[in-house]
Amino acid sequence: MAEKLTKQDLEGPDAFQSTVEVIRDYISENRKRFYSIVTAIGIAVVVTIGIYMYWGHYQYSAKEMYAKAQKNIAQNMETPEAIQGNIKIYQELIDKYPHSWSARMAHYHLGNIYYNAGQYDSAIADYKKFISSRISDKAGIKYLALTSIGYCYEAKKDFKSALEYFEKAQKSKKSGFESVAFSNIARIYEQMNDKKSALENYNKALEKTTEPSKVIFIKYKISSLS
Repeated sequence: MAEKLTKQDLEGPDAFQSTVEVIRDYISENRKRFYSIVTAIGIAVVVTIGIYMYWGHYQYSAKEMYAKAQKNIAQNMETPEAIQGNIKIYQELIDKYPHSWSARMAHYHLGNIYYNAGQYDSAIADYKKFISSRISDKAGIKYLALTSIGYCYEAKKDFKSALEYFEKAQKSKKSGFESVAFSNIARIYEQMNDKKSALENYNKALEKTTEPSKVIFIKYKISSLS
């Protein structure tokens, strides 16, 4: 008497078993290609992990140098020796880790140092390098850099360039700085003897101002120009 057939015998091999057999047959027939693919995947994984670990170390080392400069500023309160020491640290940071977040911020701080020292061309160069980098503007720091470039050009009596950067700053993210932005533009127009444009921007500044002392000052400027 013939053995009773099971449901599995009637339906044939299950899907998992069939898949395993197909893979095993493929490996057997394409052994070299299979091992080449496995090796390539393994190398790719190793390289990816290596890049990730290197980039993490790269950013960490850059942040350590950045923190050293910031600590030096806090402890020495901008003495001439501290300023020169920080210029050296920031420049070394930029040279060693040019693609790091810390290096981009170093350009901003160098701009501040040079501006305070009256070295306006050097300040402008570093501020421009900072704003040309792809950095988040959530804190409005791009506005500060653009405004600082405007101040540099204003100090150099290059009012046309100062106006250009004050207007760029006004159009950037500037939460909390709206009144200052319009006041800067108005002041430059005033120095260029364009009273109409100066008045227009002082009025815009007044609309954005809540601080009593600034309200009084801006009203005085409007009155003197009217």
